[in-house]
Amino acid sequence: MVSWEVMKIKGIPLRIHPSWFLVFLYFTLSARDQFETLLDGQASMWNGWLIGAFTSVLLFLSVLLHELAHSFVAMGEGLKVRDITLFFLGGMANLENECQTSKGSLKIAISGPIVSLLLAFLMILLSNNLSVSNIIFSNLFKQVGSLNLLIGVFNLLPIIPLDGGVILKSLIWYFTGSKRKGIKVAIASARLISFLSIFIGIFSLLNGRFYVSICLLVIGLFIFTSSKSQSQIIKIQKILSELYVNQVCGRSYRVLEDDSPVRVLSKFNSLNKDNFSKEEWILLFREGRWVGYVNEKILKNISVQNWDKKFLYEFSLPIDDLPSISEKESLWKAIIKLEKTKEARLLVLSVAGLPIGTLDRVDLGKAVLENIGLNIPDQLIKVARKENIYPIGLNLPTIAKSMISFDLEEDQN
Repeated sequence: MVSWEVMKIKGIPLRIHPSWFLVFLYFTLSARDQFETLLDGQASMWNGWLIGAFTSVLLFLSVLLHELAHSFVAMGEGLKVRDITLFFLGGMANLENECQTSKGSLKIAISGPIVSLLLAFLMILLSNNLSVSNIIFSNLFKQVGSLNLLIGVFNLLPIIPLDGGVILKSLIWYFTGSKRKGIKVAIASARLISFLSIFIGIFSLLNGRFYVSICLLVIGLFIFTSSKSQSQIIKIQKILSELYVNQVCGRSYRVLEDDSPVRVLSKFNSLNKDNFSKEEWILLFREGRWVGYVNEKILKNISVQNWDKKFLYEFSLPIDDLPSISEKESLWKAIIKLEKTKEARLLVLSVAGLPIGTLDRVDLGKAVLENIGLNIPDQLIKVARKENIYPIGLNLPTIAKSMISFDLEEDQN
């Protein structure tokens, strides 16, 4: 999402999406027209624009306070807030990780609507007190108060990713002890509301209420798409929890006797260039035992004339230095461990602690996509392997991090 950072609030970057300026202009023009109608065209043009801009600023601050409420409560729960972005649909506080407790998740979700409803109450109250003394500001605060009421109520709808959906998820999670059940109930609720919205939209269209029907159909389709996306995430989480490393790992390493001359590495180096693959690990073997590893970089430090005079054991490094993982580990745990490594690659060890394969982003991405039912062309796999990325931009690290609380609930059960 393209956006511009305008300031920081308690270390949280505040970003503005270009679409927000359209919202700002719309509410400025709308408030200006209302102001001119209220004074029956007797006010100056500049006053109309000033009141309109002031209304938009108050709306901007209202949405910002809503997101700051989420952010400050999240920080109180020990979470880091990456940034706050304001865009045409409202705002979004981008958290680094999901909250790992149902109570914390509930507090974070409900804080935003509470602030919006509180602002609505205060502004409408202020509007009523000013109704006689200053009709202009009375109308202004009533308008912004009504918008805050709309924001608060709309966000309480039990639809993921709205606050109401997260609140419903957190409540089910709290009473059942299962985050998965909470998400499933919230998704089912979103689906039901989307179908109702689409049905009422079609009914309105048949009755000639074109504008209302279009709004309901767009909202219904948006909710349905969002719930479908959440369902897909649940499916991926299930795959990551049920598959194990030994079911998806590849073998991006070679095995050589440690008394082999350094020259043998030149053959592997040329093969790697032809296949566009990353540098392989060379594991060293001696009399039936794993004794270390080397990499192709040593060729750069030795003159070609000495390639037959130098032997691999002279440059051997401890095999324990390589980042590794057990073959019986779940995929989601493997992803979290993989992302902490420099090369984004793990050596897979058997139950006995012996190397049996390797695991990288492409191995993980292919496994997930195949289990979803998607077959990726070989060319895309080659590109992903060359760039060391997950195929087709899969955001598996974020999904894996969200599963930490699932692991906690399984331990408790």
